[in-house]
Amino acid sequence: MRKIFLAVATALAMFSCSQKEPVTVTITNPLSIDRNGEMVEISMAEITGKLQLPDTAQVIVLDENGLEVPYQITYDDMLIFPVSVKGGASVTYTIAEGTPQPVDVVACGRQYPERLDDVAWENDRAAYRAYGPALQEKGERAFGYDIWTKNVPEPVVEDRYDGDLNQGISYHIDHGNGMDCYAVGPTLGGGTAALFPDSTIVYPYCYKDCEVLDNGPLRFTTKLVYNPLVVKG
Repeated sequence: MRKIFLAVATALAMFSCSQKEPVTVTITNPLSIDRNGEMVEISMAEITGKLQLPDTAQVIVLDENGLEVPYQITYDDMLIFPVSVKGGASVTYTIAEGTPQPVDVVACGRQYPERLDDVAWENDRAAYRAYGPALQEKGERAFGYDIWTKNVPEPVVEDRYDGDLNQGISYHIDHGNGMDCYAVGPTLGGGTAALFPDSTIVYPYCYKDCEVLDNGPLRFTTKLVYNPLVVKG
């Protein structure tokens, strides 16, 4: 998964000379290492305010060479776009009113009620899933997040579920673009949070409710609510 860093952690400057003049954003990398393809967040309300645009207006983001950069407006009204900055260097982007070009989907996902309520999502590097209430009702002990490998940048999860459920093509076998090769079982899987009272792991079970907040093209965000649990109460 690509690393994330926030615009508030950079040196950020915006200048608007007159009405609807482009906004210039300067992003500085204070580290000695290069930051490649990491996501920057900027308040969309601040952008539209400086451009004196209505909330419904569209914008474009341009790099230093004048090339359009893909972006997404998130559920919490942040404009996000990928940035690469050499160590100890700065880069400048321009945000202006305009109609953006179509963007390739990098991150996406959904709930799969047809597969025991899985919530699965992916980016251009890997895919992930959280197990849902239908699986818990069956009594299967699967606590953590599952991780699927992929060796292509485009989305693959939808096709894998369709193949597994409808065509007898198991996603536990690599058919050319990766596979589900991990057995999560009664573990924390790929980084699920858990309580740890008295040096004992209290494993979470499957989520109870889910709400998809962002669904691409650059970020997938979901809210998972779990059943209440009393520990040493």
